[in-house]
Amino acid sequence: MIRLITSRVLTTIPLLFVVTILAFTMVQLMPGSIAEIILDAGATPEAIAALEAEMGIDRPILVQYFDWLASALQGDLGTSLFFNAPVTELIGGSWRVTASIVLGGMIVGVTLGLILGIVAGLRPGSLLDRLSTIGASVGVSLPAFWLGMLLALILGVRLDLFPVIGYTTFAESPLGWLHSITLASLALGIPSAALIARQMRSSMANVLQSSYIRAQRAMGLTRWQIVANHALKNAMIPVVTVIGFRLAVVVGSAFIVETVFVLPGLGRQMATAVTQQDLIYVQGGVVVIGGFIIFANMLIDIIYGFLNPKVRVS
Repeated sequence: MIRLITSRVLTTIPLLFVVTILAFTMVQLMPGSIAEIILDAGATPEAIAALEAEMGIDRPILVQYFDWLASALQGDLGTSLFFNAPVTELIGGSWRVTASIVLGGMIVGVTLGLILGIVAGLRPGSLLDRLSTIGASVGVSLPAFWLGMLLALILGVRLDLFPVIGYTTFAESPLGWLHSITLASLALGIPSAALIARQMRSSMANVLQSSYIRAQRAMGLTRWQIVANHALKNAMIPVVTVIGFRLAVVVGSAFIVETVFVLPGLGRQMATAVTQQDLIYVQGGVVVIGGFIIFANMLIDIIYGFLNPKVRVS
């Protein structure tokens, strides 16, 4: 297991390096330059050239990249052109909001999906199984932003159970924080739960038909002993892969859901930065988002290896 963890950690290093190259290249390929954005359209070529020399962006691309990378490794992603503040501080503040609803969405999706999938998989072909399958099909097809608006209308406006807009930090009020992220977490988690439930149902039903499960029954073990001690772990192997794929989808959907509930998260900041051509912030934001997804998938790979001994051996 230690060998697996070490190999996965070492694999993330070149991936992070590729993300930094793509983020830096993306900014370089955009029309114009940072100096033109700062000085506005009426600036003279001489003024633009002078500012480029002052900022060091007239140097060769490779020199600029490695200087920027060296600063990024020390936690300095530059100063935002629009927000006029260090990008690291801006992302650090807004990322807490995004991480809260992403974590909440994954908890809702994984918990609800596993419960529904296990229950349906234990009794394939039953009424509960058919209802679960229909519900999963409907849930997968629901866009997160539309589901968010529907939840806001029903649970927020009509029933007045949760706040529709705004965000309360955990430090201010843990209960207020939970209330402020509940609707967004449900909007992100329900589509994930539907997909996880579908995969879990299929996997559990297949595992329960295995010969070693029939042998367990012949030995006199109860259904729940078989499920808890043997079937669940094996059925989880393909489900973990689905959870890893859904994580990237949830992060992307979170940026849209933040707009629905007016949450001050990374997605809203990124949208503002793109609109205002804040290239420095966009560059740092892409690196942070890419790094988070890579790190999260590394953890998923490690969990997959824990569940599947064949991966550890290979």
